[in-house]
Amino acid sequence: MSEPPVTRTDEPAAVSRWTGLGPALLRFGLACAGLAIGLGVVAVVIALASDHSVSATIAVSYYIVGTLLFLIGTFPTGGFSLLRGTVTRRRPTGIRGEPIFLFGIVLIGLGVIADIYSF
Repeated sequence: MSEPPVTRTDEPAAVSRWTGLGPALLRFGLACAGLAIGLGVVAVVIALASDHSVSATIAVSYYIVGTLLFLIGTFPTGGFSLLRGTVTRRRPTGIRGEPIFLFGIVLIGLGVIADIYSF
């Protein structure tokens, strides 16, 4: 009789570079949708209060907030701390580690879509 192969349970499971990407993309998509809907609601209120085109006001609000988020997300830190007012050598200069600029790119893209369909 042959015995079934023995599997070892003490070995760590293989971890791929794509592990956890699905839930991260889902959270990012939900955050983008929430941001776009919230900003859209504020833009609709402003458009109705000022008698402007709703889709054009939504497009402008997406452009403005998206550009600000993109600039904030890509602004290099340079090791300068606003809280301490000092320059530290521990942080490298370069882009921030936060994905804020991705929200800006999404909002600018939604602004382009809203701008195309504005009339």
